[in-house]
Amino acid sequence: MKGSSGNGFEAFLTLLGRFVPDSIRVLDRPLLHKSGLAGRVSLEAVSGLRVLSLATFGVSAIILFSWLLITSGVQPPLFYVYVGSLIIAPVSAFQLPALYLRSLARARRRQVIRDLPDFVDLLATTVEAGLALDAAIERIIGQFPGPLSEEFRRYLWEIQIGRSRTASLMGIAERTDVDDMRLIAAALAQAERHGIPIASVLRSQAEDLRNRRLQKARETALRAPIKMIFPLAFCFCPVLLILIFVPLIIRLKEQGMLTF
Repeated sequence: MKGSSGNGFEAFLTLLGRFVPDSIRVLDRPLLHKSGLAGRVSLEAVSGLRVLSLATFGVSAIILFSWLLITSGVQPPLFYVYVGSLIIAPVSAFQLPALYLRSLARARRRQVIRDLPDFVDLLATTVEAGLALDAAIERIIGQFPGPLSEEFRRYLWEIQIGRSRTASLMGIAERTDVDDMRLIAAALAQAERHGIPIASVLRSQAEDLRNRRLQKARETALRAPIKMIFPLAFCFCPVLLILIFVPLIIRLKEQGMLTF
């Protein structure tokens, strides 16, 4: 029963999605792949969710505006504010599904960046032990649950249906939007073209990834004092000034030194 209701809602969203122009669907397609929902949620369902959000927020804004207009009699300045809100709210609601997909894509990208150095390092070790690249990937992807494992499972599937290794790796880089993955794909393509041992290329890439991660951590640590200036200036310093000067002012007032 639950599955039928879920399929019915998705069919309803798909029906609504037909009213969305193709130009917006073209923008939603890469977001759907980068968020990892491709194959689970259809593009038409995402477009239908846009229409549903637009209609829900639009009707709610109209009802609220009408109630305010009837009960309180909105003055001209506030009238223009409410009319602007009546327009902005549905337009913003139309973008909510895209914003949600972007947030999923950013979280997915961060996890790939975090897991990729360890994955390449373990992959280099496995290839050096004598396994072929694809067999090594199939062996270690179970140790990295999450988007990286999903992407490399798709890579293995694409290799089985005849897609080239370089194109499959570049597909991972495009879907995850990780520059390190593009560098790895380019390095493996060059190694395959010129007959360079893949194990040495992977080892070099693993060392470069660790160095870049260390450099990025150092840059983040150097930016930390700058980011702490505003919390210190607006949160800590006023409280400190109050703790220092309020007792002093009270004492001076008690002693009559603040009377003029």
